[in-house]
Parts: sequence; C-alpha cells; structure tokens
Amino acid sequence: MAQRMDWYPSSRDEQLHLVKTWNTVFAAQGPTWGIPPEHITQLINDAQAAQTILDKVKSGERTPADVIQCNVVFKDMETEARFIKKHYLLMPPLTPANFATLLLALPDEIHTPVGPPTGQPSLTVTYPGGPHLLMVHCAPLLGTEPPDTRGDYGYALYRGIMPQGGATLEQAAGIKHYLMTEPLSGGEMLHYRFTRRKKEAVDFDASESGMTAYFCSRYENQKGQIGVWGPVVGAVIP
Repeated sequence: MAQRMDWYPSSRDEQLHLVKTWNTVFAAQGPTWGIPPEHITQLINDAQAAQTILDKVKSGERTPADVIQCNVVFKDMETEARFIKKHYLLMPPLTPANFATLLLALPDEIHTPVGPPTGQPSLTVTYPGGPHLLMVHCAPLLGTEPPDTRGDYGYALYRGIMPQGGATLEQAAGIKHYLMTEPLSGGEMLHYRFTRRKKEAVDFDASESGMTAYFCSRYENQKGQIGVWGPVVGAVIP
C-alpha cells in the first residue's frame, strides 16, 4: 500500500485555512454528523486565537513570549482538530464529497502494521533575536529517510544545560539537572518535550545566559515507540 502523509498541514497558514474551512462546514453539517456543540465552539475559538497571535508574531511588535504563546495556541488547535477527526470524521454519515469539502483524503480502510520509527533526526540551533531565546530546527539527518508517516511520528526533543566549566554536584542534583560535562547522547539529558513542528522556540532564564544549551532528538510515534538518537548539538544561551 502506498505511504500516506499526515493529514494535518505543517505550516501555520495552512493549518488555519484547514480549521477555518472545517468551521464553515461544521456550522451547517456538524450537528448532523453528531459533533457536540462544545467541540464546534472550541474549534472556532481556537482558530480565532490562532489568527490573533499569528498576526502579532508576523508583525514587528512580537516578543519572545508571543512566539512561545503562538506555539501553545496552535498546538491547542491541532489537538482539538485531531480529536474531532478521530471521533467524528472517520465513519458514516460522511460521504466522499464531505471529505473533499473538509480538505481531507478518504479514510484508509486497510490497516497496515507500522513499526518503531526508523531514521535519525538532525538538529540545528539559531538565534531568533529574543533575550535568552534559542530556536531549534528539526530535520532528517543527511543521508537518512524520515520514518513512515503512517506512524504519526514527531520529534522527542531532549535538552540539557551546562554552566561554564561544568556544573557542581549540587547543581547537577538540583531540579534543573545541570550538566557536569558535555553530553555525548540524548540519554544524558533529562528535560524532554515532544513536538511535531519543524522548529521549536526554547526560552531560558536570565541567570542561564552564557551557559551552553545542548539538544538531541529521536523520532517518536503516537504509540510511544522511539527511534535511535540523532547527533548532539549545542549553542551558547544569549
């Protein structure tokens, strides 16, 4: 069977276009399809909040906090959209024409087992301009292929911070688990977040300016199955 890409768009503009299209269709068809009113209302509110924060982030008046808030708002909208699709859009009374109206492909009725993710992710770190802010970019490691998209995979992103000269025993045992030496793999980093985005803004405390932040990632699918570690990268916190 041919491999199918994830149905949810990767860019924010495309995500908003999809959800706004759904909101228009749900206004007429949602009750007929059994979608509870609270979920229809929630998706409308999510789209409005996403449009507002995206306009602000695209303007010259954005702040690092706006960038982080934008990530949160768009993640909330994605979570609600995925919930609605999983619970109300995978079975009759929807017709092929309905799926086309919703900008969706027809459901795949042939279930093919999908194993743990293969391949390795690669990370690069840039400075987006905010104080104490780094931007982590995720992509397949050169010469490798991304995992099977039927597994609905994302990036398990791990982070660690090393003070200049390495952490003391007290710092390493503290809540932030500062690193004593430069890490060789993601297994040495205890701070974790899961993301499906190709880039993630990471905000640090002012007291961590001048320290080195290290990142490492591996693919993870919706079942919690993980792939192998990619390379470790580091950058000095501004």
